[in-house]
Amino acid sequence: MGQEFKCQAKELIQHGGRGEGPGSGASMAEQEPATGCPGGKQRLPAFTWEVRANDRSYHRQFKKKFAFCLSKRKYSGNAIRTAKYNVLTFLPLNLYEQFHRMANVYFVFVILLQTFPEISTLPWYTLLFPLSCLLLIRGLRDLIDDIGRHRSDRSINSRPCEILAGSSFRWQKWRDICVGDIVRLRKDSVVPIFLVLLVTCLGLAVASGFWARTFQEKHSYLAALYEHTSPAQQAFLNFWGFTILLSIIIPMSMYITLEFIYLVNSCFINWDLEMYYGAKDIPAEARSTSLTDQLGQIEFIFSDKTGTLTQNIMSFKKCCINGTIYGNPDQLVYQAASPDEEALVLAARNLGYVFLARTQDTITIRELGRTRTYEVLAMLDFNSDRKRMSVLVRDPQGTIRLYTKGADSVILERLQRRGHNESLTERALDRFAEETLRTLCVASREVSEAEFHNWSQRHREATVLLQDRAQELDRLYEEMEQNLQLLGATAIEDKLQDGVPETIQLLKLGNIKVWVLTGDKQETAMNIGYACRLLTDDMEILEEKEVSEILQAYWESNNNLSGSGDTSCSHHLSQQCPEAPCHKRAIIISGDFLDKMLQAGEVLKEKGWPRRWLCCDGAEASQDQAGLVEKAFVELASSCQAVICCRVTPKQKALMVQLVKKHKKAVTLAIGDGANDVNMIKTADIGVGISGLEGLQAVQCSDYALAQFSFLQRLLLVHGRWNYLRICKFLRCFFYKTFAGLLTQVWFAFHSGFTAQPLYEGWFLALYNIFYTAYPVLSVGLLEQQDVSAKKSLEFPELYMVGQQDELFNYRVFGVTLLQGVGTSLISFYITLWAFEDHVGTKAVGDYESFSVTVALSALLSVLMEIVLDTQYWTVLSFVTVTASLLLFCLFSFLTQSIDAFRIAPAIFRFPDASWNALTDPYVLLVVLLSLVVNTLPSLTVRAFRATLGRASTQQEGRGGGAGGGRITQEVDSGHLQKAPKPFQSALRPSGSSTERLEKDMEQSLSLGASP
Repeated sequence: MGQEFKCQAKELIQHGGRGEGPGSGASMAEQEPATGCPGGKQRLPAFTWEVRANDRSYHRQFKKKFAFCLSKRKYSGNAIRTAKYNVLTFLPLNLYEQFHRMANVYFVFVILLQTFPEISTLPWYTLLFPLSCLLLIRGLRDLIDDIGRHRSDRSINSRPCEILAGSSFRWQKWRDICVGDIVRLRKDSVVPIFLVLLVTCLGLAVASGFWARTFQEKHSYLAALYEHTSPAQQAFLNFWGFTILLSIIIPMSMYITLEFIYLVNSCFINWDLEMYYGAKDIPAEARSTSLTDQLGQIEFIFSDKTGTLTQNIMSFKKCCINGTIYGNPDQLVYQAASPDEEALVLAARNLGYVFLARTQDTITIRELGRTRTYEVLAMLDFNSDRKRMSVLVRDPQGTIRLYTKGADSVILERLQRRGHNESLTERALDRFAEETLRTLCVASREVSEAEFHNWSQRHREATVLLQDRAQELDRLYEEMEQNLQLLGATAIEDKLQDGVPETIQLLKLGNIKVWVLTGDKQETAMNIGYACRLLTDDMEILEEKEVSEILQAYWESNNNLSGSGDTSCSHHLSQQCPEAPCHKRAIIISGDFLDKMLQAGEVLKEKGWPRRWLCCDGAEASQDQAGLVEKAFVELASSCQAVICCRVTPKQKALMVQLVKKHKKAVTLAIGDGANDVNMIKTADIGVGISGLEGLQAVQCSDYALAQFSFLQRLLLVHGRWNYLRICKFLRCFFYKTFAGLLTQVWFAFHSGFTAQPLYEGWFLALYNIFYTAYPVLSVGLLEQQDVSAKKSLEFPELYMVGQQDELFNYRVFGVTLLQGVGTSLISFYITLWAFEDHVGTKAVGDYESFSVTVALSALLSVLMEIVLDTQYWTVLSFVTVTASLLLFCLFSFLTQSIDAFRIAPAIFRFPDASWNALTDPYVLLVVLLSLVVNTLPSLTVRAFRATLGRASTQQEGRGGGAGGGRITQEVDSGHLQKAPKPFQSALRPSGSSTERLEKDMEQSLSLGASP
C-alpha cells in the first residue's frame, strides 16, 4: 500500500475545508526530497502533485512558509474549525467586532467628550455604565454561541472512521485523517436617529450662543459664565455639551433588549412541538436570531419541488422502450448516490439486470443470470447546465459504447434521427408528465476505436489545463454526445409530502405568493402544481407565448420606450391583463425563456418586435431597456396567483429571487432541501432549509430549518405574525418612553439659559432605560400580542396581511409615537414648573433637586401607566415587571441619594435625600398625581372611543349575519380587531350558532387599548 501515485490538477486540493494549491507555496516538484522520486526520475511540472497512499511519514516532511521565517506542514489536517474564538483571542477579537458597530463607536466618542470639563454636562458613568452592560451582554451571547460551535466541532471531529493502518483497518477519529489515508466508508455513514440628534444639538447650540447675552441680562448671576467667551465660542462649547446631554435619547439599551427578544422568540420556534417531526426526531431550528419579525412580513415564497414539496423518495413506475410502455415492478432496497438513480437501479434489478460491483475502472452486472464486466473508460459528469450525464464503457466483446441519460429537452435534440418510435416515446413522456411522474430519457451510440483514441487524448489534455478547463471539458462532452440513438424513457414517482396542499392553500389566503422553481419538465411541474393546489381549474394559465404577447402589448402601449421609464409598469400591465375579482392567473415558463427575456431583449427580437425598441445594432437591448423588461415581467408575475418555472438551473433560481427583490419592495423567503437550492436560499431575505435526503447543505446555509414543508404555515402564520406584532409594539413603547422621559431635557434648556445643564440626576439618566422602564417593554416584546390563538391564526390566515402592509410600525406610527412622547414630556415638565414657580411647600422649597425628582417621577409614572393600559395579554411576568420597575426606582433612589453616599463621593452622588424630601411633601405628590392624570386622560379617551366603535361594528355585523352568513370584518391592529381587507371578509362567513361562537372568540380577543 506504500506505492505512490501521481495526480495532476489545477484546482485546490481540499482537506478539512481548507485548500492547498500551486499558488500557495513552492510546488511539489520544487519541494520534493531526493527520496521522493525513486530511480532518479525527472522532476515533475510545477502544477503536478505527488501523493503516496497510506504513507503519513512521507507527507510530514513537506513544509510551507506562512509568516516570516516560520513554516508549517504543507498539508492541513482533517479537523474542522467553525468556532471564531479561543481562550486567548476571545476578548480582543470580540471587542474588535463589537466596535465595528457605528453605534458603539458613537457612544465611545461621547464618553471621550465627557472627559473635557469645558463641555462635560453629565457624569462619566451615565453612558459608560450602559455601554459596559451592552458590551458584556453581547460578549456573553457571542461566548455562548462560540461554545456551541466548539461543541459541534468536537462532536464532528470525534466521529469514528476506519483508516487503513498497515494491512488492516483501525477505528480512529475524523480529525486523525491525513493526506493519503485510505478510509473505508459504510452504508448510511455520515460523510439613522443620529441625524435627528445632530440637528437638535445644532439648534440648541446656536440658540445658546445668540440668546446667552439676553438671558444673562435677566439673570445677572450667570454673567460669570460668559465673561470671557463670545457668542460663537459659547455656541461651539454648548454644541458639544448638548451632544453629551442628548446622547441618552439614543436608546443604547434598545439594542440589548431587541437582541434578547429576538433570541427568546427564536427559542419559542425551537420549542414548538407542533413543528417537531417525530418520525425522524427533527425539531424546528431557528439558526438566525435576528429575523423573527420579518417572518410576519413575507410576500413571496420561492420553493424547490423535489424534496421540498415532495418526499424525495423515488419509486420506479413505468418506462417506454421502442414506443412501448411497460408497467410497475416491485421495490427492493439499494444504496445510491441520488434517489433517482436508486429507483432506476432497483427497477433494473427486478427485471433481471442486477448491479453487482463497481471499482474505479469496472462495472459488473448480472444480466438475466449471466455475469458481465464492463470497463469504464470515461465519465461525462452531470451539471445543472448540461442536464445530462454519460459514461463511456467497453463491453466484454470489446465494443466501445456511450450511454447517456438526462432531461428529454437535451436528449431528444441530440438524436441521430426522429422516427416513429421517437414520436411514440415523446407522447409517452407527455403522458407520464400528466401523471406527475419524473421523466428521463436514455440514449446510446457506438464509438469507434479511432474516434475514442483521438477524443481521449484531447480529454486528458483538457483535464490538466490551468485556464478554461471546465469550458474545454464541456466542449468535448458536447462533441461526444451527438448522433445518439434513443433507447427509451423512464417515469419515476415522487409523492407529495403530507399537508403540502393545505399549507399552500393557507399561504395563498394569507396573500403570500408561492413560486415553484424546479428542474422538471413543464408538464410534470404543471401537474404537481395542480396536485398541491398551487394551480386550480378556474385559473387562466399563461405560458411563454401568452407572456410574450402581454409584454409586447405593454411595450406597444408606449410610443417611446425610452420615455416610459417614469410610467408605472403595473398601470400598463393592468390595462393589458385586468383582474376581475373572480379572475385568476398563473404563469408557467422555462429557464430558457427566462434567459432569453433577460439577456439583451432576445424575446423582443424573436417575436418580431419593432427594431427601434432594440439597440442601434439590433443585437441587444440597452441596459435601461433590459431593466424595464425585467420590471414589466416582475409586475406581471406578481399580479398572478402562482408562478412555476421549470427546467431552471440553480443560478436561475437565485436570479428569480433577485429580480423580485430588485423590483418589488417585498420580503422574500426561499425554501429548499439540496445543494442546488443554496444560491436561492442565500439570495432571499429569509432562507429555510428542509432536513431531507439530499444532505445538509441547504440547512447549513439557511436561517431556519424545518423537517417538512407543512411546518411553514405555523412558522409564518403563527410565529411570524406574533413576532411582528410584538416587535412593532415593543418599538412603539420603547420610543414613547424614551421621548416621554428624556425630552424634558430640551424644555429645561429654554429655562436654564441654554447652558446644557442636565435636568435629571446622573444616576436617573443612567438607570432610566436599563432598570426603570426596560422590563415592562421587555415583557411586551416577549409575550404581548397573542391577540388570537395559534388555532385562530391558522383558521384565519388573512390576519397575516397586516405585516405585509407594515401597518403597525412605519413613519406614520413613529410620528404619532413621537408626538405622544413630546406631549407627555411637555405635560410632565410644565405642570411641575407651573406648580413650583409660585409655591413653597412644607419640605420641598422649590429647589432644583426637588424639581428634578418631581419631573422624573411624573414622567416615569406616566410611561408605566401607558404601558399598563397598552398591555393586553397579561401574565405574571407582565405584573412583576411593572412592580419591579417601581421598586427599583425606590431602591436606587435611596442608595444613590443617601447622605452616606454623598459624604463618600459628593461629585458622584449629588442629590442627597432629594427624593425623600420631595416625595414626603403632599403638595409634590399632588403635582405628580395631576401630571399623571393629565397624561393618561387622552389615552383613555382614545381607547374608549375605539372600543365603542369596535363593539358597535362587531354587533352590527354579527346581527346582520345571522342565518344568512354575515361577515365579521375585523383585522389586528395594536392588539384589537378593526375593519379587514376584502379577502378576509369573504373568508369569514359564520352561520347560525357558529356566528355567535366566532363573535364570542373575536370579542375575547378585542382589546380596549390603543397603540402609543
